[in-house]
Amino acid sequence: MDTCGNKCEDESQCAEEEDEEEEEVDPRIQGELEKLNQSTDDINRWERELEDFRQRFRLVLAEATLKLDDVMKKIGRAVEESKPYWEARKVARQAQIEAQQATQEFQRAVEILRAAKETIALAEERLLEEDTRQFDSAWQEMLNHATQRVMEAEQARTRSEAEHRKTAANYNACIGHMKQLEKKLKRSISKSRPYFELKAKYYLQLEQLKRHVDERQAKLVAAKAEYRVALRNLESISEEIHAQRRSLAMGTRERGVGAEGDDANEDISNFNMESDGLSMVSVSMEEECGHSSEEEADFHSPSSCQTPPFSLSSSTPLDHMSFCPPAPPAPTCRPLPAHPVRWRRRPPAALTAPICCALRDTPRLFWVPAADAAERPRQTATRREVTEQKEQRPH
Repeated sequence: MDTCGNKCEDESQCAEEEDEEEEEVDPRIQGELEKLNQSTDDINRWERELEDFRQRFRLVLAEATLKLDDVMKKIGRAVEESKPYWEARKVARQAQIEAQQATQEFQRAVEILRAAKETIALAEERLLEEDTRQFDSAWQEMLNHATQRVMEAEQARTRSEAEHRKTAANYNACIGHMKQLEKKLKRSISKSRPYFELKAKYYLQLEQLKRHVDERQAKLVAAKAEYRVALRNLESISEEIHAQRRSLAMGTRERGVGAEGDDANEDISNFNMESDGLSMVSVSMEEECGHSSEEEADFHSPSSCQTPPFSLSSSTPLDHMSFCPPAPPAPTCRPLPAHPVRWRRRPPAALTAPICCALRDTPRLFWVPAADAAERPRQTATRREVTEQKEQRPH
């Protein structure tokens, strides 16, 4: 029953968490999804229309090709003979359009020039009517601006006038050439007229369909660009949400390994040891290593100290304490044992025992290996016993 109850509670908690996650949806996602759906609809619509117009263009082109071939077979050579005339007529039509555009530009430039001149004339008239009005800087700036507009309008009129004359001359030349060909190829032109009129009709239809195809294609490209932008925005939002979730799952960063060293240093710095007359002074590891190497060198070499082995008896005065290790007997006086005694190396600083002594009323601390202090007398006695036994043996 408890297991079932726990499972139900877990399921309810999971459902609540899912509901909260569903409720806490980023509002940007909804907007980007709407843009994505709208772009998808536009892409589908423009693709359908584009394919429709392309199909119609292909059908009209095929129909025009078939009908023009049939008409050309009926007419025969008249089409080839009258082709220069129809080409000249097409060129004349294009020249006429250009001349009309140049005429419109010239008329526009003339109107702008006339309006600018009227503005200057009106300003001068008002200035002359008012005798009390002074010619201040604002009035002068307005007249300068109007004069500049007049000059620009005159330049534009000059350019448009030259273009109009050029296009008009070109149009007149094209019309004259067309008239000459019309007189020369009058009979062939009359026979081939149905063919070229039908060709012009289909040409207009194809041009219109091509324009629709280009428009749909441009709209399709724009819709695809909007779709890509919306998709990139959704991806960026998703990455941002995942990054936030990962940061929440990781939690706040705790102190790393060894970060508690600062607190330990503070505790050590705040610690004060009560002294009972002799202060305990700690020696650094480098000094211990130096002392240990010196002691080992002194330990293995003959020592000049002739004091007896050290013992921790209460009768020994502190002023006369000596910590020199006992020197082994000289090899010239006594033979070495058959089996040399292996002297123990000094243990680490952690295993040493502090021994306090006072020399000349100054408290000092010497670090002497406890094991060495206890074992050296026994090792020295053992060596002497071995030496005496060898001396007592018969030669």
